Amino acid sequence: MIILTWPAMVALLIPVVVIEGLLCKKWLGLKTWQAIKTNAVSNVASTIIGIPVAWAVMLAIEFGTMGLVGESSALQNWHSPIANVIFFLFSSAWLNPDLGERAWFIPAALLVLLIPFFFASYWIEYLVVRRMVGMPGGEPNLAHPRVRVAVRNANLVTYGAMFVGTSIWLAVFLRRH
Repeated sequence: MIILTWPAMVALLIPVVVIEGLLCKKWLGLKTWQAIKTNAVSNVASTIIGIPVAWAVMLAIEFGTMGLVGESSALQNWHSPIANVIFFLFSSAWLNPDLGERAWFIPAALLVLLIPFFFASYWIEYLVVRRMVGMPGGEPNLAHPRVRVAVRNANLVTYGAMFVGTSIWLAVFLRRH
């Protein structure tokens, strides 16, 4: 999935920087250039570091889960809709390339991956923005809690838009089949 998700995140970088920059400008009282520059640096960092690291963690969880399933006959024989959902959630980082009629797994797996991607992005972007504009003892708008809330909310907006777009993509796939 990293082969599909990371280039998409890179392609979305400019609109995300603009949206998050304008939101942080409003919420933190920054100048336009400072807000865009700060969000550009933080989003590049989260795209280059956060997305691959979050994916690698999900992949490790997937391999660990599959190792447990391989060692447990009870889990191997657990055939139910709930089991299928649980196994899918834990296996969203790496899909079989031969999906055939199950191509809808791609947007479904992306929906799952957006969750750890959000947390990785939020954490890295908060650290970068805080370092660039939110020094302790600075203006009240730029205090650490204010920066944390602004970065979190800006990421909720952009990741919310990605979630909606991916949900539409999934709905189109499911409607065709």
